Amino acid sequence: MNTRCCSSEARMPIVRRDGASGASRTYRPRVPRHVAARLIACVAVALVALFAAPACAHAESFDTTRVDISAAVLPDGDLQVTELRTLEFDDDVNGVFWTLPISQNHQGTTVSYNIGRVEAIGEDGSRQSFSQVEFAENGDAGVFTAIADSTELEVKLFSPQESGDIVTFSLSYTLTGAVMAWSDTAELYWQFVGPGWEVDSNDVTLKVSFPDASLPGAGGQDGGSAADGAASEGLSAEDVRAWAHGPLDGSVSIDLTEPSASFTAPRVSSGEFAEARIAFPADWVPGLSADASERLPTILDEEQQWAEEANARRKQARTVAAVGSAVLLGAGFLVLVAAIAFKFTRGRSPRPQFQDTYFRDVPSSDHPAVIAAFMEGGSVPDSAFVATLMHLTDERVIELSLETTEKRGLLGSKEKNDYRMTLADPARATSAIDRAAIDLYFGYGASQGASVLFGSVGDEAKGSPKDYSKRLEDFKAEVSAHLEMRGLIQSRGGEFQAATLGLGALVVVGGVFFLIATDGAALPATLAAMLLALAAIFVSFTFRRYSREGVELKARCEALKRWLEDFTRLSEAVPDDLVLWNKLLVMAVALGVSDEVLRKLADAVPRDLREDEFGGYYYPVYWWCYPHVGLGSPAHEMQGVHQATISELAVSLDSSSGGFGGGFSGGGGGGVGGGGGGSF
Repeated sequence: MNTRCCSSEARMPIVRRDGASGASRTYRPRVPRHVAARLIACVAVALVALFAAPACAHAESFDTTRVDISAAVLPDGDLQVTELRTLEFDDDVNGVFWTLPISQNHQGTTVSYNIGRVEAIGEDGSRQSFSQVEFAENGDAGVFTAIADSTELEVKLFSPQESGDIVTFSLSYTLTGAVMAWSDTAELYWQFVGPGWEVDSNDVTLKVSFPDASLPGAGGQDGGSAADGAASEGLSAEDVRAWAHGPLDGSVSIDLTEPSASFTAPRVSSGEFAEARIAFPADWVPGLSADASERLPTILDEEQQWAEEANARRKQARTVAAVGSAVLLGAGFLVLVAAIAFKFTRGRSPRPQFQDTYFRDVPSSDHPAVIAAFMEGGSVPDSAFVATLMHLTDERVIELSLETTEKRGLLGSKEKNDYRMTLADPARATSAIDRAAIDLYFGYGASQGASVLFGSVGDEAKGSPKDYSKRLEDFKAEVSAHLEMRGLIQSRGGEFQAATLGLGALVVVGGVFFLIATDGAALPATLAAMLLALAAIFVSFTFRRYSREGVELKARCEALKRWLEDFTRLSEAVPDDLVLWNKLLVMAVALGVSDEVLRKLADAVPRDLREDEFGGYYYPVYWWCYPHVGLGSPAHEMQGVHQATISELAVSLDSSSGGFGGGFSGGGGGGVGGGGGGSF
């Protein structure tokens, strides 16, 4: 009788534990910068495509990180199985279950199961034994039920788990019907991982052993053990043959000294199966009645056909991987070469006439925020905000002071220090950029005397994200408009960037789908092609063609930054014009010097020259360069406040919107067992 076994596809509905948390995850994106924004967008497309399918497949409550199965063929033909499954939970569950199909083998015998020991093993090695009961309900623990119908036996382990738990469940059972005896061989045909599992089974291993096998003539009246016989007379390769059906990256090996057969598979996807088939001497199962017909020729014919089909698929996959890798690498290389060639031919700027190493003056009459944006290639960096506030302090538009407040808590009162900005004389702000900065930090229509603490800036962005975002964009728009009117950057290569982004995205997304289609067979070459495409995109977003004036300004700014950073090492004197020196301190922040350099530049001015008319130190612009009462310098603190505010703003806005070993073959599906399982 040649009846194929049907593995059950039945799945239990997932029922979460009462009171399980349904808290959503909150993502905290930052407002990206000009180059990073587009690169991140491109990478995001690739990542979404890469993980979309796995995310759908693994939408269940756990992942199976390891499956370790051991099976022993007993003299009566029964199969003694112990299955260890390590599960990592990402949700609260009541327990897990196995479904073990009840079907007929190729001799017409109905398979049966006898459940033995059931355990849960914690990460610390602790063990919990389960006792069998006739009935249990959600919330019970340490018990299991085994309920059979005409098609399957369902074993439910009641073991409440929380998200984040990692537990190894051990299920032992005796399977009757997986081993068959024929006139010329005995055969184990068993589906050790069935298609009914809710999630992928990763790192799967199976070892089938024959502990009580005997070889005629190996010693004694009834013969000795298989190991003794192998040692004295030896087993030949034809005595034990093993095949496997399932994932093509699986492997089979045979150890004739035990004897045993081992099967490994990196992953058996949900909906797929892994199956073992072993032909071995019928004398090893003397308690099993043998069928009079021959079986081995049929086994060999079937396995040869399936092996040829699997090898043909492997060859085809290797060809597809090789050709696809070459195409992707070529495409990525061509996009990169084209991007580099275009940049250095169409993006060539005039050579600056200014060639000095250092520049010791304000490079232009432009607003510090405009200089900061110009040196960033057109985007408005964080330094533009701090430099503008320092500029307003230098112009006596705003004042900066230290404020200490007392905060009460459970353990008593605690002093808290913070910096306060006060609007001293708004009429002195004549630039549209300065007025936009006042609106940003003090609000629209702010009058003299208005003030704000550094620490409250983020709270306002969080409480009124739309209003604060509009003021922020107004400031950026004013800076960008002034820069645009200056005509310093003739071209940013917008069409070039769009074309490169499109071509690069095609390579990246194509690489992602190619990896999925080939199951990662061409991973190194595909990643190389994707990196080439991303490099091309990066090159395109560095495209800038400057005007003659822009080239000269850029050269002077770079030389000024070098001089400021090397000033203390050069041992030069502070310029006599302290008004100029104050402006150079503001320019140092606009050009992005470090806090340490800024402090040294302030220290270079004699202390008595940093006093105001009342003898107060470090006023006005020098206040920004020094730490005060346990706080960092205001320049450093405002930089952190601005970055945290942008992050908080983004969150607020987002929240509202052959038989001798080798590889597995295809085919098969005729082994008993299989089934699946999941959580409940």
